[in-house]
Amino acid sequence: MALIGSIPRRCVNLPPGSLRALLGCAMSGTAQEGPALDAFTRKFSEWIGAPHVFGAASGRSAFQLALESLGLEKGKEIIFPAFTFPVMPMVAKLLGYKPVFCDVDPVTFNSGPEHIEPLINERTGAVLATHLFGQPCAIQKIAELAKKRNIRLLEDCAHALGVRVAGRSVGTFGDIGIYSFAEGKNMPCFGGGAIATSNEKIAQRARDVLAKAPMPASGTVLKKAAFIWLLWLLTRPEVFGVTVYPALRLKLLLGQPLMDSAVGDELLSLFAASNPRVYRLANLQAAIGLIQLERIDAFNEGARRNARILSESLNGIRGIGVPSSTTGDHIYVYYPLTVEPSRRNALRAYLLKHGFDTKTTDMSDCSRLEPFRAHGGTPHAQGGPKEASILEICVYPVISEKSIRRLGRVIRSWVAR
Repeated sequence: MALIGSIPRRCVNLPPGSLRALLGCAMSGTAQEGPALDAFTRKFSEWIGAPHVFGAASGRSAFQLALESLGLEKGKEIIFPAFTFPVMPMVAKLLGYKPVFCDVDPVTFNSGPEHIEPLINERTGAVLATHLFGQPCAIQKIAELAKKRNIRLLEDCAHALGVRVAGRSVGTFGDIGIYSFAEGKNMPCFGGGAIATSNEKIAQRARDVLAKAPMPASGTVLKKAAFIWLLWLLTRPEVFGVTVYPALRLKLLLGQPLMDSAVGDELLSLFAASNPRVYRLANLQAAIGLIQLERIDAFNEGARRNARILSESLNGIRGIGVPSSTTGDHIYVYYPLTVEPSRRNALRAYLLKHGFDTKTTDMSDCSRLEPFRAHGGTPHAQGGPKEASILEICVYPVISEKSIRRLGRVIRSWVAR
């Protein structure tokens, strides 16, 4: 059993000083309100290159804020990539819009203008461009298409914080960019999210929405922060190997699920029952965000380095697909390794036995999910659901280059078998 050197499926990226900030806010009573809120949105605005930034309590809450700020007539259609996080189109549906799904590129998993344009009609109000797994979509061409067809453009940058196209940050090409600071992303802030816009009318509507939005209770903010800090501790490789990893090995031995989160229809059922609404960003989250902004570019570069090492190790291996970076920058918030669906679980078990935990993706082919089956668009055109072929691997820089090279050798040995 590989204990020492075991690698988790996700390494939570909290900056040094996070626990100190958590304890400081708890003792001073500034978990909810405080000076970090304005400072963070101002600094994030400068870094991202958009004049208006508004914080929210989560990435999902930020997307709801974006839709409520867009000024879109209820009943309008919004075009989504079919392969995406299903909560996003569910938010649109709950707000009175009709999600319509376009296909995605089978290599990059992103949609381009060639997928979007055939679905634009007189009922189309907006399109959501998603930069999936940390790779930008063809956002410049999509922005040109949206402008030509006079429809709104939203950018889902939950996986792409820090990605730049032609020197410009993703999230600034459309009407609104949406960002997530959840624990699984590259810049977690004890949860949180944000939207960015250059449109003055959208910015004013966002202010109006947030003026009426509640702040999560102080106890809720602190409890969530403590939980995420615990996740950070448990996902340090040296701690993971003697705590979570043995439990995963036992589950594998007993044939039990490997601590996977709810996905697909199950996830949407839980979400719809949660009475979603917009909540404001907390001061504690903003305080962590200020620290994160000092180091996020270096962190992203470390993930790129590890991803390059792994991809070079696996290039040319028959039956194993590595992420493409054909459309520009790629920060590998998730490294989606692809394999024949019938063999994916075997590879996952083999990797776990050799000390590497992996994750099945939270993304879904939404056109196949129960709440959206009657919503139209393009059914998945490339065979079965893409999620069945994906294993997400962590390449964050907390993992050593030595471990990444060993991972490549283990995958090659599995293929050789």
